[in-house]
Amino acid sequence: MRISKKKDLFEEIRLKLVSQGFRIVDHDDQQAWGGSLLIDEAQASIFLQTYFKQAASMAEATLNLPLRPKLLVVAPHQAISWQYHLRRAELWQVVLGEIGVKLSDSDEEPDPYLKKKGDFIMLEPGTRHRLVGLQDWAIIAQVWQHVDGEHPSDERDIVRLLD
Repeated sequence: MRISKKKDLFEEIRLKLVSQGFRIVDHDDQQAWGGSLLIDEAQASIFLQTYFKQAASMAEATLNLPLRPKLLVVAPHQAISWQYHLRRAELWQVVLGEIGVKLSDSDEEPDPYLKKKGDFIMLEPGTRHRLVGLQDWAIIAQVWQHVDGEHPSDERDIVRLLD
């Protein structure tokens, strides 16, 4: 995909989020695998209700710790790093398209399995994971659930096993 098309896609997603009343506090469209748009943490509950209809009640039960909502945009035939986190769980909801998902409790990377629009995935801390782009762009709603209130998760909590 040409860079201009990628930028157009990100702009389309940004406009949709703004029209839904979300405040985007950061975005990154410079990753080879695609990128992300980070939503204001104060809007986590609304984000859950909007993008996690089936799982919102389950996630709402954990609102005693901060949540960090974002949209991941995964490019065709690209992948995020094979990684895990120590201080966060993650909720994923496929919003658009189809995506390959790799999950494991060990460092051995398995073959991906298919998830499509509407599918929900919950990752516990320590679960190794990777999203793999398929034939077209995919959009994944993601919420970090910080599991340690004294030491919330951040980008330094990513343990990359393989890029």
